[in-house]
Amino acid sequence: MTSTAPQKRKYADVSLGELVHWTTVMARIPFVLLWLCAKNLLFYRQTFRRTTASAMIRWFNKEYSVAQIQYITPPSVDAYKAWAKSNNLPITVEELVDDTALMWIGPKRTDKVVLYFPGGAYFAPLLDFPIAFWHYVQNELKKVDCDVGFAILGYTLLPTAGFPTQLRQATVAVEHVLTSGVHPSNLHIVGDSAGGNLILSLLSHILHPLPGIRPMTPLQAPLRGVYLMSPWVAMKSNAASFKSNTPQEMFSTANVEDYGALFLAHVPSEREIPYAEALRAPDEWFAGLDGVVDRVLMTAGGEELFRDDIIQFSQTLSRVKPNEFTFVVQEGGYHDDPFLDFLVKLPLDQLGSLTPLIVHWLAAGIKPPQ
Repeated sequence: MTSTAPQKRKYADVSLGELVHWTTVMARIPFVLLWLCAKNLLFYRQTFRRTTASAMIRWFNKEYSVAQIQYITPPSVDAYKAWAKSNNLPITVEELVDDTALMWIGPKRTDKVVLYFPGGAYFAPLLDFPIAFWHYVQNELKKVDCDVGFAILGYTLLPTAGFPTQLRQATVAVEHVLTSGVHPSNLHIVGDSAGGNLILSLLSHILHPLPGIRPMTPLQAPLRGVYLMSPWVAMKSNAASFKSNTPQEMFSTANVEDYGALFLAHVPSEREIPYAEALRAPDEWFAGLDGVVDRVLMTAGGEELFRDDIIQFSQTLSRVKPNEFTFVVQEGGYHDDPFLDFLVKLPLDQLGSLTPLIVHWLAAGIKPPQ
């Protein structure tokens, strides 16, 4: 593997030219939104809100650089605090070693916990609508007597730090939750996109400790479950769905390739690739996963760019987890599809098919049938 030196820039380090460009983009937003609304009312009336929101995100991703996106969005902890305050929930942030943070949705718990690894291509901070989604899931679980704490991992973003910093921080967070009193059989880890990538990196590290990172303390028992939502399993791909550049998706093929190159610039050699791109891991890399996690759920959107790569990776998981692996491709779904419903604030009776599936799957793991 030939790796170029990572670009030396600070977080949200925008140039004067980027600031000027940012103002021109802001000025164009009303006209772009008007055009998208008119087009989607004509061609996508039934999914107007979702399709328009996804198209606007795609336009922003096309127009803005990584630094500009970081410049206009608050840091993860600030976003969490603002969301918790607006929802009248306690603000609980645990600051751990290695600049790791845990942000709790509601009260902290040490009996049963779902730990969320956020996505964002390792450069975008946490946004409010994924928090709203997981809070909804938490409340739905409570309705079926599955009281569980939800914590969000706060990790360092590119370009401040790259691989394997986020893996080190994920290891710190999981060990902290376990040493606080949570038994592995009462811990679920969930993640979307780059967060799913980070979960797979963590599982790889448990199975094959990465030199330079302290091996994780041996688990007393397998983790109860792992959920991978639209996981980022390959930074670049020749798969048909990846090359299709579906216009309704929230980012383009070119976006993903640029973001993948930014991430891979911090991966020093081929030896580390299995930790960074699960799809490129050796055939037997995930053998032994049964001893690490009991249950695995993975989902993909039927229209997302990552679809074919995720389908291909599902073959690996089905081979190493033949009994407790569930894989679902959502017809017509986009990348991180359940979150989109909460971005556009759809009525709860109009949520997509994946959301109740996720709730049911977590409930089955949190409160196994007697």
